[in-house]
Amino acid sequence: MRKQELLHVHQLLNLVRRDMETGESVPPDAFAAYDTLGVSPNACNRNKRDHEAAIHRLLAGIETAIEARTEDEPTDPPLVH
Repeated sequence: MRKQELLHVHQLLNLVRRDMETGESVPPDAFAAYDTLGVSPNACNRNKRDHEAAIHRLLAGIETAIEARTEDEPTDPPLVH
């Protein structure tokens, strides 16, 4: 992927993160690995590898948040016919 495309994906995933954090309960450490990296979507001066690493960590955080949400949801009882 080109750097410009990586920046765009990084920005989109960051929007997903913000949306998840405002609308749902997200584990406090879900995005800790991403936050410690210190690469924001607006950091145009960072290289491609930095943004690739940030994207992977954001995806891992999103996955953690989704898994936590699905564990909290009650399961529906089986349908009886």
